[in-house]
Amino acid sequence: MSRGALISVIYRKTLQLKLTELKDSKPVTLMSTDVQRIAAGLEFVHDSWASLIEIPIALWLLYRQLGLGFLSPILVALGRSILWL
Repeated sequence: MSRGALISVIYRKTLQLKLTELKDSKPVTLMSTDVQRIAAGLEFVHDSWASLIEIPIALWLLYRQLGLGFLSPILVALGRSILWL
């Protein structure tokens, strides 16, 4: 949905350009790749805010099932992220 809206905006702007400015116009050629990158980046925005809700709920559910064993996935994730750096 955002991809179509971005392409529409770029296309409308391109139609409003004067003929002298159209020679140097790169928006139409870059429209597909740039818009695809923006749309892909917007997907991660939703993943990040949703994970802020999912992680506490998952940890609470693990605590209800395992007790203090719910700490092990946290330790593994922290250890793995430290090794990743």
